[in-house]
Amino acid sequence: MVPPTDILPPGPHVQDGLWMTLWKFVPHDAQAPPSEPRQLGRSLRRLHAVLADFPGDLAPLSETRDWLERLLDELRPSPSLTKQDIDWLRFELDALTPSVFESSLPAQALHGDVSMSNLLRTEGGPAWIDLEDVCAGPVAWDVSGLVSSARARGQNAKFIEELLAAYGDPGVEDLDAFLEAHALYEVVWQAFEARRRPRAMKRAAASLALWREGREGRAG
Repeated sequence: MVPPTDILPPGPHVQDGLWMTLWKFVPHDAQAPPSEPRQLGRSLRRLHAVLADFPGDLAPLSETRDWLERLLDELRPSPSLTKQDIDWLRFELDALTPSVFESSLPAQALHGDVSMSNLLRTEGGPAWIDLEDVCAGPVAWDVSGLVSSARARGQNAKFIEELLAAYGDPGVEDLDAFLEAHALYEVVWQAFEARRRPRAMKRAAASLALWREGREGRAG
């Protein structure tokens, strides 16, 4: 994990309504091939081991659910996002709340936004960055984020199997509800971003299409 800077006060700082934290620069290779699945799984397990003893008072994962609900309240029907889509997203968010966002599984400090995009490829191995969404919840939330990210990059079932085996925790065997929650998160966030940034519309449409396909598959 990349540490905060020791050159200046790391923050958080706020300027013109924007928040910023300052971190140590770590030499890395942005063009290096993705980490191997076992390396990814072990790296996330080590991160969780470090975070497990964090004594701070962190926001619970349920606040992520509340944030998604606020974003849904701001969405309006459009040619690409129908009222039925928005209603279904809200219905699924409510349905997933007990098993994911208010889960009875053991909770600990989490990265909160685990994806392959939030890893630097360094000489010493992968280093986790972007911990602005750190929260407290089941480790399955982070593990599912990494699985979802790997799948989005076209990785196959064998890759996912090796990743999970390397993580090595039997407590994350049943990830279905958490994976559904991550898919919903992606759709809601991308739909919200598309309202603000036209460049995000293509990605929003792609995530919505995948979510619709998954919903139809579960309904069937």
